Formats: sequence, structure tokens, C-alpha cells
Amino acid sequence: MLKSSLLFALAFQLNAEAGAEAPGSSSRPAASRAAVTTTYDGSARQLDIVAPLLVDPDIRIDGRLDDAAWAGAALLTGFTQYDPIEGSAASENTEVRMLVTDDALYFAIRADDASGGVRATMTERDGYGRSDDYVRIILDTFNDQRRAYVFMVNPFGIQGDGLWVEGGGRGFGDPIDWSPDFLWQSNGRLDEAGYSAEVRIPIKSLRFPELEVQDWGLQIQRTIRRTGYSQSWAPISTDEANRLAQSGSIRGLERLDPGMFLEINPTVVGSRSGAFDPDLGRLSHTPAAGDVGVNLTYGLTSNLTLDGTINPDFSQIEADAGQIVVNERFAMFLPERRPFFLEGADIFKMPRQLVYTRSIGNPVGAAKVSGKIGSFNVAYLGAVDDMGVGVSNPIVNLLRVKRDLGASSTVGAVYTDRTTPGERFNRVIGTDARLVLGGRYTLEMLAAGSADGQSGSSASFGSLLRASINRSSRTLSMGGSFEDVSGSFDAGSGFIRRTGVTQARARTGYTFRGVRGALVESWSPSFELEGTWDREDFWAGRGPQESGVELGLSGSFRGNIGGFFNYSRESFDFAEGFYAPFFAGASQTSLVPVTSDASFYSGLESVRLRSWISRWERVRVSLGGSWSETPLFSSGIPVDLGESWSGDIGFTLYPTGAMQAEIGARHVSMFRQRDGSRYSTATIPRLQLRYQLSRAMYLRGIGEYASQQRGDLLDPVTGQQVFRCNDGSCTARSGSDSHDFSVEALLGYEPSPGTVFFLGYTRQFRDTSAFGFREVRPTQDGLFMKLSYRFRM
Repeated sequence: MLKSSLLFALAFQLNAEAGAEAPGSSSRPAASRAAVTTTYDGSARQLDIVAPLLVDPDIRIDGRLDDAAWAGAALLTGFTQYDPIEGSAASENTEVRMLVTDDALYFAIRADDASGGVRATMTERDGYGRSDDYVRIILDTFNDQRRAYVFMVNPFGIQGDGLWVEGGGRGFGDPIDWSPDFLWQSNGRLDEAGYSAEVRIPIKSLRFPELEVQDWGLQIQRTIRRTGYSQSWAPISTDEANRLAQSGSIRGLERLDPGMFLEINPTVVGSRSGAFDPDLGRLSHTPAAGDVGVNLTYGLTSNLTLDGTINPDFSQIEADAGQIVVNERFAMFLPERRPFFLEGADIFKMPRQLVYTRSIGNPVGAAKVSGKIGSFNVAYLGAVDDMGVGVSNPIVNLLRVKRDLGASSTVGAVYTDRTTPGERFNRVIGTDARLVLGGRYTLEMLAAGSADGQSGSSASFGSLLRASINRSSRTLSMGGSFEDVSGSFDAGSGFIRRTGVTQARARTGYTFRGVRGALVESWSPSFELEGTWDREDFWAGRGPQESGVELGLSGSFRGNIGGFFNYSRESFDFAEGFYAPFFAGASQTSLVPVTSDASFYSGLESVRLRSWISRWERVRVSLGGSWSETPLFSSGIPVDLGESWSGDIGFTLYPTGAMQAEIGARHVSMFRQRDGSRYSTATIPRLQLRYQLSRAMYLRGIGEYASQQRGDLLDPVTGQQVFRCNDGSCTARSGSDSHDFSVEALLGYEPSPGTVFFLGYTRQFRDTSAFGFREVRPTQDGLFMKLSYRFRM
């Protein structure tokens, strides 16, 4: 069975390895406009490219750049650096040539490197952004300066792709969603003077307006990993909030027609699972089972797509890394990894997570329509969620509409509905706006209301209001936000960590920039204030529950080294009413209210450090640590006071160009401040190994151990056990002790997105003591095989 399945998968490679379309397959006659090379110097702001059109370029995508057609291509030169020294001349020479045919866009990349220090690995798709040199092609096909395709190649031509969504970024880095995978071709070659690459992007893989003649936005970026320097063809300035608005353009694209667009992606899965049987003293396995599913994508128009799935399988999705949860106040957020829900997810992005597709746990089937009609972005997702045998299945409907305003602004609306027929319903409606003012200031606003209740009875209603403003600048940055969430607000299809509060934040920072090659190339001090109120207290003019001030300092150093330092001071002042359920005593017969003096939780200090080093070719290192005075929480309420020490270390090793090892460990220890006794400890080491047998085939292994221990929650003054009482019943806030580890192994063959063969095994164990390995017991395991093929028509 395995042998025949492998042969079946390998037979698909000829059609799927690079996009399943033959170069030069023209569907309409066209005159050639590419006779003489025209140069476009980005540093001289020659940013409008007249599309050089050919009927049949006869280009072989092999990374050699020796095809005759490149002699008549548009030539993009004059790159300038934008990070860390903005506006300076590029440290290395880069040239890009571009051609257009009836069915594809072609790019030829030449990236020189005078030192011969190019970094390149044979690795997974999308997986080399922090390790390898690369070049990005950014195509804004609607030319709306809000959303663009990203096609990235490393020196070996390994692909990375995603969507650039202005306003979608959080934290460091560009606002790119790396989840979508497109069908396109690429190849690259490394040499002593640098590297070259060729790219073919089929028109069929892109969504664009239905216009006879149209212009697309174009940007090219290059990153040199050994130095951390980044450069672009169209100059980039952080004085402007919108990065896409600073792109160049391809002008005069005529009569683009993807033809019929239909993709069918059937999936066959076989599996066998086991669970520990205490009577047998070993794992007991269920009979092997098979399942069939299908994904379908149909292009309703060149800019609107219908996706559907029946019985989708997500067994190959990498497990979420273990989370330390010994003193968590609120629910943990886990990122979406499942392919069907990732496609088009950018349209659902809002200032707050009103749409969280992981709330759909196990869809029986789902359908989605997404795209752009004129100035409107639209997306609809409907699903039936399987809740298990004997439980009614909720029906989920998610609708999002977003309209472009002006050059960079948007307004939108969202509606979500999660209804279990005859039982319960939850509905949310909201409206939002993102306004770019003066090119530098970004104002975001959101207003939403929820209705939640039992079918046939009255509903409870809640509201959420949020506003923020940020100033972009290469030197002085500022921002502030205000949010008000009622206690009855319930986003059943979203993820809102905290309700019944009002929060305000303000931040400012300044960036000092040195010269390229200096020991300190840039450094940025920052200052932040924040406050959180019980909502009723805020509107009554009373003081905050929580307040804090933070001082920060970040820096970028020569040799691709960076880091930051933060010092903060926080205070917690919860009203007596919040402590009503909490009591302390030697037993349930002698309980008294817990001590809730706010002075215990004022002026709490913390220090955080983090650094990363990428100066070496074969090793990337990240280090972090913190110390803090912190409350010990129960149901989000500070009940005791402790000190926390934490640290983490991570190494990414590249022993060869085809092997990658990620080794990391995190540790947190917490001590009761009253007497210095240990409250909790958690240690999670993790190892991931990946070996790339070829561009399409790899082996991956993951091992993770999670040891987490937590003691009893005690009164901060008396040291007696804390109980939580509700309706006359009291439960001790007792500790917990768990020591689990797991191993995963996967053989993967992925010649192109959607065409895959997977053979995987996972096994989970329980240890009786932290890292004891003396009485280890398996708890469950699973073996699966998956085969799918992506047919494109």
C-alpha cells in the first residue's frame, strides 16, 4: 500500500511541481512590445513600467538567465536601502528583469554579493525568512495600495508566498500573512558572485479587476541575511504609514483573462489510533479507518472566488507548541493553521478578533466566497461544526464587507452568527474604519454589538467600542488607544479575552539611526502608559483596577544582532466585591474572606530582556529572560503575591544546506513573596528536526516535554488554603502536577500546494515525575496517511 501510494504521488510531480501550466500556452494573439531593454532606475524614481508584452518568450525556468527573451525585458535597477539605514545606497547590487505574456508574468533576478556571503538552505516553503537571503516580488493587482500578493525566492529558488495586508501587522515585521499558498514556478542558482533566480507567475493564480486595460502596483525587496540589511527598488520611507503606497507600477496591462478557473482537490486519508487501556496496561488500538474529503475552488469572475470543502482533513497540521499555563489569567489564543480557513482570512481581519475561525473546531462541511467587487472587499464563510455524537451541530455564518476610501483608507462591517438549532444562538454585528490621515497618521475605529441567548427566550446584549491612533515616522512615533467592552459582550465566533472593562494606552518612542556598519546602527527608547478600569468604575469617574508604566530600549547592532530591554511598574486595585467568592481557612468549616488589601499589589516591578543573533551562517540564537513581582491569579483576580523568574533560549542550526534543527527551552519559576516558598515551576524543552530530501520531499520529527507543577493558592497574610465558593459549595484552589511528552514523525511530499503525500505517526506519554523517565506510560498514539492532488482547469 505504501509503495503504490508513493508511486502515485511521485507520478503527479510532472504536472504539479511548478504550477501545472506550461510556459507560453497563449490563448489569444498579441503583438510583441519587447524589442529593446528599457531601464527603470528606482533611486531616480523611474517607477512606471510600460508592460513589455511577448507572445511566446520560450523561457525555461532554471535560474540561468540565459534565455534570449530577457534581452528585451524591462530592467529594474537603482535599489536603495530602507532598513536599518533608510534612504542610503544599497550595500549590494540587484537587477530584476520583467516580461508579460498572455498567461503569465516573468521575472529574472540577479543579486550580486561582493563578499560571497550569501546564505541559502534547501528548506520548506515559507520557512527561511529569518535564515536565508531572499528577494520578494510584491504585486498589487487591484492597485488599491491595501492588499498585494507576495512571491519570495531564496537563492535556490525555494518559494515563499503570502498576502501583504496594510493595517494587518502586529508587532515587528512586515504585515504579511504567510498562510496562503499559490501555484507558480521558480528556480535559482548560487554562484561565487551571488545568485540568480527566475520566476513565472501564472495569470490564473491571481485575482484582478475585470478591465480591458489596467495598472498594477509593483515593488521588489531584497534582504541580505548575514547583515540584516534590506533594500527595495521603489524607495521606502517610514515617514509614510502605507508601504504599498510607495510602490512603483506596471502600466498598460491589456485584456487579462484567466479563462475558466476551477480547482478540485480530493483527499484520501487512512488512520489508526490508540489510547491507554488501564485494564490491559497498554495502548488499545481501534481498527484502521479511511476517509475521503474534497476541496473545490471556482473562479466566479477574475476577482471573486468560491471555495468549498466537505469533510476536510487537518491531520498533517503541526501541533501547537506547548504553552506555559501555571498562572494564566485568561484563555490562550492559538493561531489558525488549517488551509481552508487561512485562504481569504485577511478580509476578516479587524482591530479586534471578532472572527476567530478556530472556534469552528471540526467542520463537517464549509463554503466560502471572497474577493473584490469594484471598491468593495467581500467575504462570506458558512460551516457546520461537528460537536460529537449526541450533540447538536452549530451552524456558523460569517459575513464581512470592506470598502476602500480615498488613497489608503477603508470602512467595513461584519456579521457573525453561531446558532445551535433549537438550543442557543450568538450573533455579533460590527462596523469599523481605518483612516490614513496626511499619509502619516492612522486612525482605527470599531463598534460592535452582540446578542446571546437560548432559542425562544430573550437575549442578553453587549457592546464593544475601540479607537486608536498611531503616528508613523522614521524618528518620532506615537500612538494611543481606548477600548470599552461591556460585561455582557459575547463574541461567540471571535476571541475577546476580557469583558466588562475599559482600557486606555499611550505610547511614544524615538529612533536614533547611525551609519551603516557602525557598532550601533539604530536604537530606540520608548515610554508607555496604560490603565484598565472596571467599566462601571470608569464611567462613574473612579480609579483604575490596573495601571502601569513601561520604559523600553531596543537596538540594532552591527552583524545582524538585535535586542530590547523593558522595565515596568504595575499596580492592581480590585474592589472588595471581586473577592466575594474567595475564602481562606484550614478547612471548609473555618473559612474567612481572603485578604484583599490593595497595598499588596501596588508598585509591582518587572524587567524583561531579549536578544537575537543572526551573524553566523549556520546558527541563529535567541535569548530571553525576565524577573517580575506578579500577582497569583484565580479566575482573573489577584489572590496572592509572588515573584517570577523566567528564561528561554532557542537555537536554529543549519548543519547542511538541507538540514535544519530547532532546539529550544522555556522555564518559569514562581515563588510566594510572603515566605519565599515555591508556588509553581514549568519547563518545556522542544526539538524539531527537518531534512529536505529534495525540493518536494522532506522528513520532519518533533519532540516536546512539558513539565508543569503548581502549588496550592494561599492567603497572602495567613498562608491558609484559598477556596472559591459558589452557591454554598466551596472548592479548594489546589495545585496540579503534569509531566507529559510527545514525539511526532512525518514524511512529506509536496511538489506543489494541495498536491501532497503524508505518512505520519505521533505518540504521547506521561511521566510520573519531572524528567524522571522511570515510569513512563504511553497515553495515546496515531498513525495516518494522506494523499491529495490539486487539479487545475
